[in-house]
Amino acid sequence: MKKILLLICAPIFFLACNKKSDCDELKGSYSTFVEARKDITKANYPVKKIQSTPESSWIKRIEYYSCDEKEGYLIIYTTRSEEYIHAKVPISVWEELSTSTSKGSYYNMNIINRYPFNLKPAA
Repeated sequence: MKKILLLICAPIFFLACNKKSDCDELKGSYSTFVEARKDITKANYPVKKIQSTPESSWIKRIEYYSCDEKEGYLIIYTTRSEEYIHAKVPISVWEELSTSTSKGSYYNMNIINRYPFNLKPAA
């Protein structure tokens, strides 16, 4: 009987512990960029796009996460192991960045300083 109970409860417990939060449940206040990135990348999104960029000498990978399919988070991973998070980035900007021939130039001209992600200490 104990084995049957264990076989029934173990998968339920596993699924409950590993459940991803929906993107509209993100807390929004982060004290570090690492904490923010982990929370953003682990949530469920209707739009989740990840692209490796081997043609770029500076940008290694770009990721885009959107709850409403209009604007979302853009995460830039560089070849120097730096990460940049941008908020409220329109999906059209993602589409232009992902198809641009020079990702670094597009980033510098169209994204940097326009879509800041600001840390806010948790209350």
